[in-house]
Amino acid sequence: MKFALRHGEDRFELSVEEEDGGYRVSDGRRTWHIRFDDRRGSVRGVVVDDARHTIGVQRKGEAWDVVLDGINYEFLTRDARFEKLLELQQARGGGASGRAEIKAPIPGLVTNVLKAAGEEVKEGEPVLVLAAMKLENEIRAPRAGKLVEIRAKAGAAVEKGELLAVVE
Repeated sequence: MKFALRHGEDRFELSVEEEDGGYRVSDGRRTWHIRFDDRRGSVRGVVVDDARHTIGVQRKGEAWDVVLDGINYEFLTRDARFEKLLELQQARGGGASGRAEIKAPIPGLVTNVLKAAGEEVKEGEPVLVLAAMKLENEIRAPRAGKLVEIRAKAGAAVEKGELLAVVE
């Protein structure tokens, strides 16, 4: 089965096939072998090419909220043919905003804010720490840029989907 994924400005076309109790995922250049092992609520263990990770996944309409090793992603999935048509339409109509919102992937308690508004961050750099289900999760920048807004405060309880910070 083929999927077209969008994460911000990045686009991926993936082929996903079941194999030996897991999945083989390919982007045409690389192939990953993925299997899920344990589950604690909405958080699961996943093994990708023998490397263990934690992942939380929740469907939201056509989109998927994915937290992989503390990094929050929102993916829009569509049939690959539809996505190619959308790309052609967008090429005629201009580009998208450079704003990337960092939202709470799960409800929890902000235990530490590691960055301040105005600071530059690298993609994947920790911005704050969110405690949930007795685990501390580093919430990371989805892309490089300047933190233009930090709404999260240490000690504050947040709900899933709540805006924590903005990177431009």
